[in-house]
Amino acid sequence: MSFVLIVVLVFILVVLVRLFYLQVIYGSRYQTLSEQISIREEELRARRGLILDRNGKVLADNRPYFEIDIIPQDLHDRERTLASLTDLIPISREEIDKKIASAHGEAPFLPVVLVEDAPFAWVAKIREYQSPDYDADSPFYLEGVEVRASPLRVYLYPELFSHALGYLKEVDQKGLEKYDALNPGRYSSGDLMGASGVEHAYDLELRGEDGMKARVVDARGKEIRGSSETDTLKEQSSYAPLDGNHLVTTLDYDAQAAAAGFFEGKRGSVVALDPRTGEVLVLYSSPGFDGNRITKKIDKPYWQKINLDPDKYLFNRAIQAAYPPGSIYKIVTSIAGLTSGKVTPETVFSCGGGLRFGNRYFKCWNKGGHGAVALLRGIAQSCDVYFYNMGLKAGVDGLHQAALLFGLGQKTGIEIAYEQPGLIPSSEWKMKRYKQPWIDSETLSIAIGQGYDLVTPLQAARMISMVANGGRPLRPHLGKGVLDPARRLLKEFKVSPGAPVIPEKELKLVAQGVIDVVHGVGTATKLKVSPYKIAGKTGTAQVVGHDSGVRAAGRTLAHGWFVAYAPYDDPKIAVAVIVENGGSGSGAAAPVAMGVIDTYLGKIMPIKEENK
Repeated sequence: MSFVLIVVLVFILVVLVRLFYLQVIYGSRYQTLSEQISIREEELRARRGLILDRNGKVLADNRPYFEIDIIPQDLHDRERTLASLTDLIPISREEIDKKIASAHGEAPFLPVVLVEDAPFAWVAKIREYQSPDYDADSPFYLEGVEVRASPLRVYLYPELFSHALGYLKEVDQKGLEKYDALNPGRYSSGDLMGASGVEHAYDLELRGEDGMKARVVDARGKEIRGSSETDTLKEQSSYAPLDGNHLVTTLDYDAQAAAAGFFEGKRGSVVALDPRTGEVLVLYSSPGFDGNRITKKIDKPYWQKINLDPDKYLFNRAIQAAYPPGSIYKIVTSIAGLTSGKVTPETVFSCGGGLRFGNRYFKCWNKGGHGAVALLRGIAQSCDVYFYNMGLKAGVDGLHQAALLFGLGQKTGIEIAYEQPGLIPSSEWKMKRYKQPWIDSETLSIAIGQGYDLVTPLQAARMISMVANGGRPLRPHLGKGVLDPARRLLKEFKVSPGAPVIPEKELKLVAQGVIDVVHGVGTATKLKVSPYKIAGKTGTAQVVGHDSGVRAAGRTLAHGWFVAYAPYDDPKIAVAVIVENGGSGSGAAAPVAMGVIDTYLGKIMPIKEENK
C-alpha cells in the first residue's frame, strides 16, 4: 500500500509542477498568444481524377483556379487596402464596393469573392506584396486580401465528348442532403459534382477527399510564421487532400473524332459498340457544348444559349432522343415474320409501288415497285410492300415480342443518367393509352418503323450488335477501369453478353440480308469501297407523311438512319447513325458509319499496303 501511495503522490506532484509551469511561468505568454492570434482554416480541394479514353489519351484534366477574396473583418485600413488592390490589378473600386455590399449580413470572417478565375499574373502581384518578409513600408497595403487556389476541371476536347463525359455543377442544398445521406462525409457545401455523363455516373471514384490547411494569423489577419507554437498549431489542424481516382473509359478518341467530322452544322448522333462486350466505342451527340464554360465561373450568355436554343445543345441525342426507326426496323419485322411460322425465306410478295389496304394506299419508297420479292432481296432493297405484308402476317403483338428480344422499348442499362426507353407499341399498350383497340392498318406503319415506333440511337446500336454477335443481349457501358492517383489498376469493369435470345436460323438469314445491303444489289453498295467487310441497313424515317405534299428543306426532311457492323465475318464494331432531317439513310448516314468503322478498325486491324 505504501508503494502505491508514493506513486500517486509523485503523479500529483508532476501534474502540479506542470500546471505551475504553464500558468505562472509561461501563463502571460500563452495569454498573449491566445489574444493576438487565431487559426484560420482554408479548405484544400482535392484534384478530380483524370478521364481517359480506352488507349490512355487524357480527355479531362485539371488546371489551377484562383480566387481573389476580401475578408471584411481583416480590413483594418479599408481605404488603404482597396486603393492598393485597384493599383495592383485592373479592378474598379465601384466593383469592389458592390461585391462587399452584396455580402451584407454575412459573417465578417467569411470571404467575399472579388475575382473568380483570376489570371496568374494578378495572383503573382498580390502574393509578392503579401510576403511576411516584405518591407512594411511598401506602397501596397493588402491586409484583408486573400488568394485561394484550387484545381478546376478542364475538358481538353469539350464539344467532342461533351455528352459522354458530362459536366460539373455546384451541389445545391437538396442535393447535398441527399448525397451526404448516401455517402456521409464525401460531400460538402460548395462542392462541384458530376451533373451528367460519366462525371455523374462515376462521381465518387473521381472526386477524391478534400484536405485542410490551417494558418495562424495575428490580430490584423497577417500570417505568423517561424514560431514553434504556431507551427505546432498548424500541424495539428492541417491535413492533405486525397486526389480522386482516374477513370479509363471504353471510348476511342479517333473514332469519336471521325464521327464528329461529319456533323458540322448538323444535328444527330453516332453510337458505336463492341458487339462482343457492349463497350461503347463512340457516343456522340450533335450539337455539343463546352463544359469548360459552365463549370464554376459560368458564362451566363452561353448558358442561356445552350439551354434555350431549339437545337438543344445539352440534349444527349444518343440516349435521350427517341426517333421513328424507319427501315432499320425491318430487321425486327424480319425476325417477327419468320418466327411466326407464316412467312418463310422463300415467301414472295409482289410490289407494284404500293399496297391498297382498306380505303388507303400505302406507298413503297420505290414508286416503280420491286416486282416479286422474297426475304433477302426485301432486306437488301428495303422494299416497303414486302414488309407491309410481313408485318400483317406477324401482327402487332408479334412485332412487339420480336422488338423486345432486341431490347427495344426499354432502357439498355447504360450507367449514365437520363436514358429514355423509347416506345414499341402493342395492342395492350394502345388500349391502356388511348382506350381504343388496335387497327390492322396501323400494323403496316409500324412494320416499316413508322407510326408509334420510337427508338434511341443507343438502342439501334444494340440491335445491330445482336445481329452481329449471334443474338446475345448486352449491356452497353462506358467504364472500362479505375486507376488510383499513381495510375495503378484498382478495378476493371467487364460485362459479358447473355445467352442468345434470337433463333439462330432466322438470325443468320437476317445477317445475310444486311450483308447484301452493301455487297449485293442493295441500298448501300457505295460502302463496298471500305477495306473492311461492312454489313448494314439503311433507314429513312419520315418526319411528315408521304402524302402530306410537304417537301420543303430543313426540319421537315426525313431523318437518315444507318446501322452497320464490320467485319461481317468477325464483327468487332457495330454502329448506329442518325442524321436529323438528313434525307436518305444511304446518302446522309451510311458514309458516317463507314468513316467510323474504317477509323476504328484501321487501328486495331490495319490493312496491309499491298492489299489496299
